[in-house]
Amino acid sequence: MTVSSCSRLEALLASFPGGRAFLSPILATALASTVYAAPNPGQAMHDPDHALVFQVGDLKVTIGDHYAHGGSDRPSYTGIHHLSHRLRESNVFCPLYAGMIGIRKECTIRPVGKNGAVLTVGTGKSEVSETYTVKAPHYVDHAARFTAGRTTGSWNSTSYMNGPADPAIYIIQTNGEWARHYSETHGDRASIAPKGMDPLPKGNVVENAKYAHGTNGFWDGFSDLRFDPDFPLFYGRFDDMVLIFMVERKWGSDLIPYMSPSGGGYSKEWERTNPAWDYRYRLRNLTPGAEVVIRSRVCYKRFVSDEDILAEYEAWQKQLETGSR
Repeated sequence: MTVSSCSRLEALLASFPGGRAFLSPILATALASTVYAAPNPGQAMHDPDHALVFQVGDLKVTIGDHYAHGGSDRPSYTGIHHLSHRLRESNVFCPLYAGMIGIRKECTIRPVGKNGAVLTVGTGKSEVSETYTVKAPHYVDHAARFTAGRTTGSWNSTSYMNGPADPAIYIIQTNGEWARHYSETHGDRASIAPKGMDPLPKGNVVENAKYAHGTNGFWDGFSDLRFDPDFPLFYGRFDDMVLIFMVERKWGSDLIPYMSPSGGGYSKEWERTNPAWDYRYRLRNLTPGAEVVIRSRVCYKRFVSDEDILAEYEAWQKQLETGSR
């Protein structure tokens, strides 16, 4: 019996003299456990063919496949459909789209482990998968896996945010100072390179390009800012909360964060534009035929300090080094 059907039965019972006493003790007990029992961590709360919901620690997380959701008729927004915290119930990602979007095409979804889901497309050497694992108190770990076809490659992760008051992202520079990165208009110096990335990647320059940097890719333009490749992370703020995107240190020299001030449209909930907080990798020195594993972590918690953000990153790197994932 579903929660909604049980609730209707509860209302019906209340209309009878004696209410619950109208039922036998056995049926009344069964009804109580169905209506009021909290969902188990990892229990699918929506269509289990297309989305899995997890409540772990402080977080509520929905992982979904390519099917349209949230009232949208637009498919292919795979990844984290919902991320909220017990201290802030609003979804940090635009409900019509998603966060940590990688595959972005028709795929399968299945549960993995106690509190995780894996999205998969292709088979054999062409298989690409993304595993999302929710961990207490406030983490979502992510691993992308694919087979290298040549010595170079790429990976991209897109996140459409839900109306933050401050739409910018923050990176740490090699001098230890934090810098705010905000692209004033879509396609204006969207990307930030790591210190030492030289030359910068160039897009396909075309006539009558959409953007001033000469290409039709809004991400091809670069800010003058450079981040420290030993700290491949960035964060954004949601009031007194912070959302941190972290990637494994070994990929720091290949990482390129980028943003759009309006890539996610408009938030009706907050009456503000939805920025896109994205990142991509320019992968080099791959071994053809070998598996590539790119690990990242999202941390969503109350903001403490910039020092606390670095401590979160170092603690995660230590876990990766010791194999305690």
